[in-house]
Amino acid sequence: MKIFAVRIGTKYGPEYETYLEKRLPEYDFHWIREPYHKEVELQWNKMWVMSLDIDEPVCVMDIDVLLVNDYKKIFEYPVERGEFVVMPGWWRDTKREGYNINGGFFKYHPIDCNYIYEKFMSDINYWQQYYIKNGVTKGPVNGEQYFVEDSVNEELTLKLLPNEWFTRWVVEEKIVGKDIKKWQYQITSKYNKLTGNDYIYLGGEFHPDIKFVHFTHSLNKPHEWKDYESIRYK
Repeated sequence: MKIFAVRIGTKYGPEYETYLEKRLPEYDFHWIREPYHKEVELQWNKMWVMSLDIDEPVCVMDIDVLLVNDYKKIFEYPVERGEFVVMPGWWRDTKREGYNINGGFFKYHPIDCNYIYEKFMSDINYWQQYYIKNGVTKGPVNGEQYFVEDSVNEELTLKLLPNEWFTRWVVEEKIVGKDIKKWQYQITSKYNKLTGNDYIYLGGEFHPDIKFVHFTHSLNKPHEWKDYESIRYK
């Protein structure tokens, strides 16, 4: 199976590619290192995969992640034609109601999503600014996950993966603007209410149900976390 991921610019180094390829050696990685169109910005380059004439499942993922425990269940999760499998965003990246996904992991048949690619390409700049101007998210570059969720719901069946498999994680106060232990307590409490699991990270390990740890934010990098070396291959 093919896995597509974007690494454009200097924010993330080649060590992020090395990590994922070592964690998923049996898969065929395709790295998007340059914009496929001069107007397409950063993570919006994920849309290119939806242009492909591929009639089998592919995965599209972010690279600011740690894969832990039995993480391969995510990549092996079945998806039929007409379905779009996605990770949940239960930690809420937006205050706007009606959005449930996170853009860190998709699995789908590209041939089913050609219409989404064509919609985006019909007015690239409009869509790249649409969710920022409408207050769904903040700029300067953002909104692709909301565009995908809205567009998938037009013609396909959206399937959320289990909440307990995923978490956001932050380890520095500058990312969240508050005491980091308070932030970690709050997100752990929310995870507990959703899943019944009583912790996210404890004693140097993530909860056994967690498979995908997403370090969302431009300054929030897993490879710079003090616990990275001890946790990266668990």
